[in-house]
Amino acid sequence: MQTIPAFYFDRERLAQIARTKGESFRSAQPFQHCVFEDFLPQDVFELLVREFPGPQDPAWELHGPGRTQWARDRNSAKLGTSDETRFGAFTRHFMGQLNSGTFLTFLEELTGTKGIIPDPTYNHCGMHSTGPGGRLMMHTDVNRHPLGNQMHQYLNLIVYMNPGWKEEYGGHLELWDNKRQPVHRYLPQGNRAVLFNAGTRSLHGHPHPLTCPPDRRRNSLAVYYYLRERPASDDYQGMQKFVHWVPVTAEDHAFGKERTQKALGIVQQIAGNVIHVPMPLIPFDVPEAFVDKQQNTAPLYFLKDSDWQDREAFGQRNLGAMIRNSGKSASEFFAGHRPVALLGVTDPSDVATKSYMSCLLDPQGELFVVRGPSACDLFWVGFLDEILSSIIKLD
Repeated sequence: MQTIPAFYFDRERLAQIARTKGESFRSAQPFQHCVFEDFLPQDVFELLVREFPGPQDPAWELHGPGRTQWARDRNSAKLGTSDETRFGAFTRHFMGQLNSGTFLTFLEELTGTKGIIPDPTYNHCGMHSTGPGGRLMMHTDVNRHPLGNQMHQYLNLIVYMNPGWKEEYGGHLELWDNKRQPVHRYLPQGNRAVLFNAGTRSLHGHPHPLTCPPDRRRNSLAVYYYLRERPASDDYQGMQKFVHWVPVTAEDHAFGKERTQKALGIVQQIAGNVIHVPMPLIPFDVPEAFVDKQQNTAPLYFLKDSDWQDREAFGQRNLGAMIRNSGKSASEFFAGHRPVALLGVTDPSDVATKSYMSCLLDPQGELFVVRGPSACDLFWVGFLDEILSSIIKLD
């Protein structure tokens, strides 16, 4: 049996860090986060670095940069593995300590939130590695707990395994605000750890290609933490069912436009029809009157052009407060947000007389829901092509 060093977090040291950094974590902008320098004892960090596998190791799966085209070259693309049997022996022991009672107590003291739940399976986290030219689009996270939609993702912890990483190598972890503007950039230097609140507005990523030498990679260990209950707030609108990728580069925008045009072609084919959407795919509260309790579905009617040809009437019936708050006329509003579908319609003849939840498409192919004529907010639900793929069988 292989003998490995024992490492355990010191409860008192963690408590001191929680007292020192708790307030700054809770008040950080653009969303709650904090950075830990020299996160681990140097000998522990060095052992983790030595165990970290190279890009040709069979442990890895290709993860890629997000919603865009990519070459699937393991020498540059983001790689990942959640399989703890693929971790080095000491790495496996160390990752267990990040899920220990001692560390969970620290997270609760730091964040002021009780009931934090670990994921010992490391679902979609674990080890990550990106090579020269690789990147990761800005995004907010889908819920990834292995029990599906029964837990809310709350915290992401990333520990960087990059000794001697230089500024010119790039790969900064960027944190953006809800206006899609960068606020912080953190170099992924060795033994730095970043903890952040994984809310529905927590835009993060490293969207620009790495410029490190051919023999260097951006390596990290990542662990996600969850809550059983998580009320809606300014930072959290509800459980996401899709990763929300945000395009930054010209390539990303071109890819999104192409996918959107294909999806709109499908919309034209199914316009005037009602599709019954399984409730687990709808990431927001749906009025009980819209739900078929026997089938556990809600009806989604895909609009014909004639259904919203009268912009003023359609807008007043379904989007009254949203249009008024925008300061635009209905025609101006619809120039940037195209109605695609109405949730709750069972009889298409009702479309001209009753109000429903409106699904609006923006120029980037992102689909939003407005929950009735008195609602003032857009609720992001995904990209049109992804939504279509999940609710209807595509050829």
